[in-house]
Amino acid sequence: MLTVYDWADQIPLERPRAVLTVGVFDGIHLGHQYLIKQVIERAKANQAVSLVLTFEPHPLAVISKASAPEVLTTFKHKAEIMEGLGLDIFGCLKFDDSLRNMGAQQFLDSILGAMVKPVEIIVGPDFRFGRNAEGQVGILREWAKAHRAKVIEAELQKGRDVIYSSSHIRGLLKIGLVDAAALILSRPYRLSGRVVAGQARGRHLGFPTANLGQIAQLVPGPGVYAVKARLRGQVFDGMTSVGHNPTFANQYRTVETYLFDFEDDFYNEILDLDFVGHLRGMVKFDGIEGLVRQLKNDEQAARVLLTNLSTGLPVNN
Repeated sequence: MLTVYDWADQIPLERPRAVLTVGVFDGIHLGHQYLIKQVIERAKANQAVSLVLTFEPHPLAVISKASAPEVLTTFKHKAEIMEGLGLDIFGCLKFDDSLRNMGAQQFLDSILGAMVKPVEIIVGPDFRFGRNAEGQVGILREWAKAHRAKVIEAELQKGRDVIYSSSHIRGLLKIGLVDAAALILSRPYRLSGRVVAGQARGRHLGFPTANLGQIAQLVPGPGVYAVKARLRGQVFDGMTSVGHNPTFANQYRTVETYLFDFEDDFYNEILDLDFVGHLRGMVKFDGIEGLVRQLKNDEQAARVLLTNLSTGLPVNN
């Protein structure tokens, strides 16, 4: 898959025929995946390339920062998911004041028409584009007709008893329901960040932890979780504590991860955490001994959950 990190700055040597869609796609949940798979299938049918354009940062972070949602998926992870779906080209539109103030016609001409030869443009419900969302499907249809392209409005994909919605996923994660969020995402929720120095309390307790800093995404609600951690191209089982650590009366939230059977230091490295299951809520212990006993129980529970996951056995969170 070709990943284009700044789509608007490209000077194409040729304009490939493309079936495409445009959107934020935060989370790339099952509803998003349905739309993207349609793009891929229609591209194959038309002997064209499949193209998805997304925005970075989230448009609301520029338009109205106070109302911008907490991000679910980094661009890097989006690209990995898109590649896994079989997409040909994944492009990033840098959302800044210039793009924000671009009129609908200019957006179509310079962002789409100048880069590719659209064959089909697949859009979701209530698709809008251009300055103040002035561009609607009717304008898109007129432009597409002039370019011998077709616009397809995809129906909203719905799951049985499941809401395919990024905002719904955020709500689930905030109360620790990572397993429910995973059903909508079709994979565990992933949190990424750089490992920073902490208080080293875990090391003294026999549970050395890595503190995640510089987090640009939504952090799941307080609690202890079983996780699959990705580091240096490898996957490790572990458990992550999210919260203010009431036993030590922390004044700030921490995200601390203990990797099982791993002893090397990895300060300043990027750590990806896939949240597999919620083990318990945050508890204040009267002393260190009670905390250590609970951590041992947490580790045992996490190991069982993660082992069952890898063997395909039922997982009870």
